[in-house]
Amino acid sequence: MKYTAKGPFEKGYNKMISAVENPEMMGMEFGVVSMTAGDVMSFDYAQEVVYDLLSGGVTFNWEGKMETVARKDCFHEGAILLHVPQNTAVTITANTDAEVAVCRTPNARTFASKLMRPEDCLCANEERGAGQMNECSTRLVRTFFDRSNCPETNFFIGEVVHFPGKWSSYPPHQHVEPEMYYYKFLPENGYGLAEYGDDAYKVKNNDLTGMPENVTHSQAAAPGYAEYYLWCIRLQDDKNIVTTVVPEYEWVTAADAKYFPEI
Repeated sequence: MKYTAKGPFEKGYNKMISAVENPEMMGMEFGVVSMTAGDVMSFDYAQEVVYDLLSGGVTFNWEGKMETVARKDCFHEGAILLHVPQNTAVTITANTDAEVAVCRTPNARTFASKLMRPEDCLCANEERGAGQMNECSTRLVRTFFDRSNCPETNFFIGEVVHFPGKWSSYPPHQHVEPEMYYYKFLPENGYGLAEYGDDAYKVKNNDLTGMPENVTHSQAAAPGYAEYYLWCIRLQDDKNIVTTVVPEYEWVTAADAKYFPEI
């Protein structure tokens, strides 16, 4: 599936994936909250929820706790997010214009709510791809959590900042779990190409792609434009994700792989 942004977000919650309209995503739901300074919004879902601050300054209130946080943007600064179990009331107060991505999914397990900053994430801001594929896959990876640091979760979730003209999530790969990518570009008029099985989508700022089970996927960004995407995988049962790379293209990752003009 592909969600195409129809211009700037409306104020409030902008729905992109819903359990009713997108059953192939196995209960995962997603939207972006757009707020201006002074706005107050309250949420209380019967689901596990991640509130990922994309930009701006907000105050989170939950379970008698309060934290004021700010993020210049999702390209230059690490992740700030609030992760809560089902039936946790959360209030967000915007101190500036702000955007917050909201990822949610059914999960009856209980766990401690946590406000996470870069130092709390499983992977804060790791450069990957250096020294491989003639530097064609240089990117920054921020993994928030999976079942290794939150055993009760039904999410494997994080962010990628993808350098201009590069690839990421390459070679193409697949897994039985559904996954979504939510995109931003810098500058905002940029675009990328999202591989989707044997097809591809042209993706732009605020677009989204959703990959059902066993759909191969990878990403490319146009030269001159950095690409960000929030990725979210809906884990199944109590198993960790198993990723399968398309064997035909796996050779490019070998340390001694030879490319044109060497071949």
